[in-house]
Amino acid sequence: MKNIIKSIWYEIVHRKTLLIIFGAFVLIMVGSGFSATADATYGFQMGGVSDMLAAHPWMPYELSLIFLAIFVGNVCCEDYKDKVINYEILCGHSRRSIFLARSLMAIGIGTLLTLLLSFLPLITGYALAGWGDRLSLGDILLRYFLLGLPYLRLAAFLAVLSFLCKSPYAMIAVGIVLSLSVEIFADMFQHSRSVFVSLFNLLLLTEYEGWSSYNLDPAIGVIRYYAYDSSIPQGVVSGTIIASLLMTGFYLFMGYALFRRDELN
Repeated sequence: MKNIIKSIWYEIVHRKTLLIIFGAFVLIMVGSGFSATADATYGFQMGGVSDMLAAHPWMPYELSLIFLAIFVGNVCCEDYKDKVINYEILCGHSRRSIFLARSLMAIGIGTLLTLLLSFLPLITGYALAGWGDRLSLGDILLRYFLLGLPYLRLAAFLAVLSFLCKSPYAMIAVGIVLSLSVEIFADMFQHSRSVFVSLFNLLLLTEYEGWSSYNLDPAIGVIRYYAYDSSIPQGVVSGTIIASLLMTGFYLFMGYALFRRDELN
């Protein structure tokens, strides 16, 4: 299994495709934080980067999900094109070691890199405009670190899809669909969200209870005031941990059960 992991690392470093893609997403996420901070319509002159996170809760993960699907798809099924997996079996590697090496690497490294991307708009905005007082920094950091658990579960699910479709290009399409589905699910299922669904779990971790009021100014017109509660319910924390661990284990079990019976054509 160690030799397979080393060979995957070698391919990643020497092909440089994933490195270039990750660099591009880094620039995109940094740019999104920069542009949002510089845009007066977000109100950062008054509230800092916390205004951005409150007004656009999907910013940390909407594009990051595309990278996660690309990374998992590339690690898990890139070698189907040139039959490298077949050669590994002929060299004496068991199917379990092949599956675990690819899936665990894709899930673990993909989750860490995706979590890093999610933090970049926050870091960029904080460096340029400060934090503000709209949300609690401690609460947001806890919420953002917890994002790694739904990413872990989603990466495991994507690994199963990768071994089924055997095409890294199909996984790009899956990532785009996931990214586009975030806002759709946010509107359609506002009152029926379960932590056992990864996208719902992401929404629960990044949306905040809030209320607003307004005042009338003779010169300016309507002035709106917003207030948010960024504290995270204990049930969401425990539910995120339990659901993520259970579903990740389930997806790994299902993925291996399918890969073990795959004819690898």
